[in-house]
Amino acid sequence: MIQYIADIEQASIAVKKLVSESEVGLDIETTGLDPILDKIRLVQISTPLNTYVIDMYHVPISVLNPVLTGGPIKVIHNAKFDAGFLYTASEGIMAEPIFDTMITDQVLHHRGYARSLKDVSIEYLDIDLDKENQTSDWGAEHLSEAQIQYAAQDASVLLPLKHILEEKAVELQITAVVNLENRLVPAICWMERSGVNLDSNLWDELVKSAEAKAVRLKEELNLSVAEHTSSGLDLFGNAAVSVNWDSPAQVRKLLSDLGVKIENTRHSTLEANRGKHPVVALLLDYRGAAKKVSTYGTDWEKHVHPTSRRIHANWVQIGSATGRMSCKDPNMQNLPREAAYRNCFRAAPGCVLIKADYEQIELRLAAEIAPDVRMKKAFYEGRDLHSVTASYLLGKPETEAVTDSQRQMAKAVNFGLIFGMGARGLSSYAQNNFRVKMDEHEAAEIRRRYFEAYSGIKNWHELQSRKLETRTILGRHRILEGERDYTNRLNSPIQGSAADGLKLALIKLWETRHRVNAYPVLTVHDEIVIEAPKELAGKAAEWLKRCMEDGMGEFLQDVPVAVDITAKESWG
Repeated sequence: MIQYIADIEQASIAVKKLVSESEVGLDIETTGLDPILDKIRLVQISTPLNTYVIDMYHVPISVLNPVLTGGPIKVIHNAKFDAGFLYTASEGIMAEPIFDTMITDQVLHHRGYARSLKDVSIEYLDIDLDKENQTSDWGAEHLSEAQIQYAAQDASVLLPLKHILEEKAVELQITAVVNLENRLVPAICWMERSGVNLDSNLWDELVKSAEAKAVRLKEELNLSVAEHTSSGLDLFGNAAVSVNWDSPAQVRKLLSDLGVKIENTRHSTLEANRGKHPVVALLLDYRGAAKKVSTYGTDWEKHVHPTSRRIHANWVQIGSATGRMSCKDPNMQNLPREAAYRNCFRAAPGCVLIKADYEQIELRLAAEIAPDVRMKKAFYEGRDLHSVTASYLLGKPETEAVTDSQRQMAKAVNFGLIFGMGARGLSSYAQNNFRVKMDEHEAAEIRRRYFEAYSGIKNWHELQSRKLETRTILGRHRILEGERDYTNRLNSPIQGSAADGLKLALIKLWETRHRVNAYPVLTVHDEIVIEAPKELAGKAAEWLKRCMEDGMGEFLQDVPVAVDITAKESWG
């Protein structure tokens, strides 16, 4: 039965009934997509027998607090949206506990993308929800009967969906992962609502500097081409070059004329040929500068909210098949690691940004999962694994210090080989990502020595190569088929376990938030950044470190967790 409520007394009666339920379906209709500027029009709450459609233009949000806080499990599709709106409207009341049917569906199918309630209902319930009124005027003074019926139907399918999804999670032995992801939803809402402060003046200066650098490098590139070809200079001393640097065909032909024969003009290919001609190095530098102009330009300032004056990015809870989070509007995880860019993100006056990141977390997880005795021993003794690996590969005594360049080589080898690179791949990876030169023959010999030193990793690779399903330590699964999925068979358990550990750390921050007046503002795979008043910086740093250690510590039993913390007025 559908009951439309536009009266405080009737809403209070409904709430008294609802708090005795063990679980309810919950959905909302809003006037827009911005929880700060837009309003909640309807809150629909369903039980097995009834669906209450509550008009929030006539009922204060506080009337719903007994249902939102504690009480029944709130079953929601895309819970971050609904819970985020409710959290903002109620000024800090979070709907929990939550069961998110969208997130659970993603976990079941190890998808890096989410499906709509309509699609999920068709698959599991054979119900095709009518979405004709989805974009109707929810701010109208009087809602139509069709709008009320539409709102009720979405809420009514949520409880049946939950029961089917829970059964499938049990069958697949992924209930622990489902529970983790559902506990995470409030923490993501919290982080999104907190947002992060962008210093627009610093950003503008950086954009202008990047634009000037791109222009300068393009001129240097043209001059270099003029010097090495018959193009020469025009009457005004400018390079008479007609190459379109954005055209792969023209760039490839030019490089061929200069004696650099390449199959394509991709970054990795150019990087591998960087030393063959000065023009190649200049082209790479120019492309890097041009990308910064196009990717990190003035558009970023459009994301500064007009009310809060902060950036509230869209954090995607499951952004890849491994379980890693992603980010968009804007992508805070894709910023250059250069201090100049990160320095533009600053704490509010009187506050600091506290950054904590896991040290060598993927290597630590590889040592745990494989397991590898030698690698675990190095971590247990608190040694730097890259230096340890350099010693093994070079045949140096462990007591003898390695050089920075030797450590850099070992770093490329560690990160390349734990995920199954062959000799050719390692040679290219080392050059493109670490500027470490090694030919294919040298890479093959390094690879042989590496697996001789870390036999546990080698044995684990052989075991994984025969598996069609991978699991993280917690149990997050991924079905893989085909030889080309070999690297994913190695990558998924490690990267997925790292994601699970970081997510648990965020959960612990949320669930212990009352201990410190601080809040998370962003995360980048192995890093969490929180904002706190300066006078509480020490206490907040300890809180963040403990939550991160405890979160990842549930998955690392034989290898210690290491967290590096810094506190500054900026992220850089």
